[in-house]
Amino acid sequence: MTKKRDFGVPAALTAAAFNALNPPLTALLRAPPAESHALRRAAALRRLNIWEVRGASLCSIVGTCLTLNELRRIAKKCRFIEDPYGLTDYDIHGLITSRMNNDNRVSRAVTKHLDAKFEGAVRKCRGLDDEEAFLRYWESAVEGGLVPGAYWALVTHPNLPMSVEARVYGEIHMMSHMCGASNRGDARAIAEARRENGEIARRLAARVAERDERLNALGEQLGALRAKLRAQEPLVAECLRLRETLSRNDLAQELAARKSELIAANREKAELRKSLAKAELGLESLRARLDESERRAAAQAASSGQCDDGVPAVEGNEPPCDNLCGRCLLYVGGRPQTVCQLRALVMGLNGRLLHHDGGIEQSTARLGELVRQADQVFFPVNCVSHGAMDYVKKLCESHGKPMVPLRTAGVTTFMRAIGASDGGQATL
Repeated sequence: MTKKRDFGVPAALTAAAFNALNPPLTALLRAPPAESHALRRAAALRRLNIWEVRGASLCSIVGTCLTLNELRRIAKKCRFIEDPYGLTDYDIHGLITSRMNNDNRVSRAVTKHLDAKFEGAVRKCRGLDDEEAFLRYWESAVEGGLVPGAYWALVTHPNLPMSVEARVYGEIHMMSHMCGASNRGDARAIAEARRENGEIARRLAARVAERDERLNALGEQLGALRAKLRAQEPLVAECLRLRETLSRNDLAQELAARKSELIAANREKAELRKSLAKAELGLESLRARLDESERRAAAQAASSGQCDDGVPAVEGNEPPCDNLCGRCLLYVGGRPQTVCQLRALVMGLNGRLLHHDGGIEQSTARLGELVRQADQVFFPVNCVSHGAMDYVKKLCESHGKPMVPLRTAGVTTFMRAIGASDGGQATL
């Protein structure tokens, strides 16, 4: 037989708790003594303490307004019970209720705790003075789910009518019955839920076992695949090596093809250089013949008294100008062998000749500096590029230098232009 648990509660306290939980029916309604009416009129504004509430059951106040944890904390704080957490819920409820009949340390602590806990409800209820106001307040609290605070504020109100007190207590009494019925329904629902949870847990365990079995099978398959992969690693390495070798062979073939193309290009380049050299030799021969023709034409024109361009010839064999007085002349373009002759002639006339090839080998950026140094600029229109000619014209206009365009690059044309131009612009 199971041994009954003993918490060391005195028999007298147990009996008092039983009487508090089962009050006689005559005590359920307020039955104040004859002098209580006068006392309440004298202290109309003083609220009742819990031991002064005579009509309503103290059991309903403790059970409705206080939680079991609050009961245990109050019992421990007041040192009323040595180990309140070792008692059952029924025992702690009955023992606390048994001490609410008179003024003592436990009842004062409960009153103080409930006043602080339901301060707002007590403040709202303080100004009520008639039956309708009390009932409206109670109904509003029930609809708002604020029953514990309203119950404490009403039963401790000094002017609560007996009819309101009876209705409030009756509704609290029925709420406890309905709460018990609801708890029984909840217990059945909990039992059903537990049964369903057990079935779900059984199904879940079966599914988990099935999943674990599948995972184990997949793990075995994965291990087999990894073993095959490890066995194929040498084959993969050999394949990579062969691909690299093939790639090197392709590169070697491509390099050989490029070398062959380079050799062919070099041969073609050599042939082109030979052809260019031959063309340059032919060009020099043609230039020499042209110069010779110009000199002969100039000699014939001198002997006949007219120059080749319609300009009167200078009498005798003297040049049109015998002294340049140190002037600096710029000759743009022309042929290299002619330029050497022109430079010697200009030096013989006490002058200085500057030359620019018009951008063939020399930079056109140097033309600006040469134009600034020169006193006069000459360029043969048949032996200079159009770009260089336009650039020289812009530079002469910008620096205010006289320029003389020449129809040919011959020596005779240049020497006659020296004497024919007086610092202006003329085409000879």
